[in-house]
Amino acid sequence: MRALVLHKPGELKLEQIPIPSCGSKEVLIELKTSCICNGSDPAILAGAHWETFPIVFGHEACGTIVACGDQVTQFQIGDRVAWWFTVGAFAEYVSVTPEHVAMVKLPETISDDEGPLFELAGAAIRAVEAAKIKAGDKVLIVGLGPSGLIMSQLAKNLGASTVIGWDLYGMRRELGLQLGCDGVFDNGACSVREAVINQFGEMDVVIDAYADDLLPGSPTLNDAIAVIRQGGTLISYGHPQQGRMIDIFDFQKKQVIMRGPVNDMQLVRLYFQKAVDYAVEGKLKLAPLISGRVSLDHVMDGLELVMNHPETNLKILVDIQ
Repeated sequence: MRALVLHKPGELKLEQIPIPSCGSKEVLIELKTSCICNGSDPAILAGAHWETFPIVFGHEACGTIVACGDQVTQFQIGDRVAWWFTVGAFAEYVSVTPEHVAMVKLPETISDDEGPLFELAGAAIRAVEAAKIKAGDKVLIVGLGPSGLIMSQLAKNLGASTVIGWDLYGMRRELGLQLGCDGVFDNGACSVREAVINQFGEMDVVIDAYADDLLPGSPTLNDAIAVIRQGGTLISYGHPQQGRMIDIFDFQKKQVIMRGPVNDMQLVRLYFQKAVDYAVEGKLKLAPLISGRVSLDHVMDGLELVMNHPETNLKILVDIQ
């Protein structure tokens, strides 16, 4: 089969390798469409988050089960599935152990283009559920990239009365409004602290979907803490490569509760299914996040787009077949 193999950081090659075997607890999945992860894929390519090589690159995918181990009971040949989390997405086939991941069946109403984005939805819903949003809560999403745009929809589904977003790029702010944000702000052009509080009041929940600070002179976490109410919740979701600055004094003074995303796999499986249900009901829209597509032999072109042109690109699909 064709596969994009990362031999070491920076060394990515399209090769012919054997189709993976299917063990007794595994399913073999034929992939049709995958997706570039804007955060983790560039980081892994550069040498972060992963220590053992070679690996088949990529982790956002959907496909159809073509072989099933005799100890697998919840899935069968012919099921179309998505999952969180394992590498191997940029190949014609991948072998996955369902008990090690959160895997969901995709109904026919979900297209092959939308399918790979459910890996991201499964990741994002872990952060939104960790926030324990209550009916009537005001929620700020810091960063309206693909994850943030999914989170903004999920927060509304969980009962938030007001969802607002910060982002540097106009295309993302506009899409945030189209997908249900009640307000959006350019955190590079205005004093977001005053603007948010004057228009919407203090926030009950802030979800930080940034990776590294794009405005080092104005640390985003400090702005976020400034708009959280006393005792409010801050969820840290992004994967910074350079560390983040935070004003500990304000953090302590406001008694902010800080959490990471839910990582209990049993809960993640339930939340992942909830994301699929929302999509089927029309309450989670993923197709608007797709901004382009490349073939398997042009993944580097897609990576260049998401790394160097975030102002015009969100999710880049990869056609496998």
